[in-house]
Amino acid sequence: MIDAPVTSCEACPLGAQGPCAFVPRKVAAGSVLWPQGEVPAEVLFVKRGVLARRTIAPDGDEVATSVRGPRSLLGAEALRRQAARASVEALTDAVVCSASPSTVLQAADPRTLWQLTLDELLRVERDGELRSGSAASRVARFILLSGGLGAFSKRHAAGLLGIRPETMSRCLRGLEAEGLISAGGEVRILDAAGLQVLAG
Repeated sequence: MIDAPVTSCEACPLGAQGPCAFVPRKVAAGSVLWPQGEVPAEVLFVKRGVLARRTIAPDGDEVATSVRGPRSLLGAEALRRQAARASVEALTDAVVCSASPSTVLQAADPRTLWQLTLDELLRVERDGELRSGSAASRVARFILLSGGLGAFSKRHAAGLLGIRPETMSRCLRGLEAEGLISAGGEVRILDAAGLQVLAG
């Protein structure tokens, strides 16, 4: 669900084609990189860490949450001067590589940007799949994809799945009672085949 961190520029899709237009920087957990409704000032490539995209309805309710890890391209709206449909916030300490929209348009390799954009479309499709089916099937699918809860709190995981945190806790208790997981300090998979049946 979360790709492996990028360990060097040579292993990065942006740097593989020659000189890179992006500059790395550290981002502390909890930092908001841009709010929903504003045009991002930069395009970001995630090198390490986990970021959240959150969409808030006019009444203040959170209507969608998704996470993006290493090898994700964020802020493509900036290339067309469009307002961001979601805020972007660091869930963990992260390293991102940043470039201004004009630099991206002038210096970045178009084939690489195209591939990263296609990868993002696949992530959007995965986000939709995570939010389909019963609450129990969503939780089972998420646990299989992330190998437990991974770096996510129950609240963040519930947001990704489109359910309430209390529903998430109830589902975890149910999966534990069925012997599919151990939900002590951290969630561990005990019966992957059983989880797969429920997730399907």
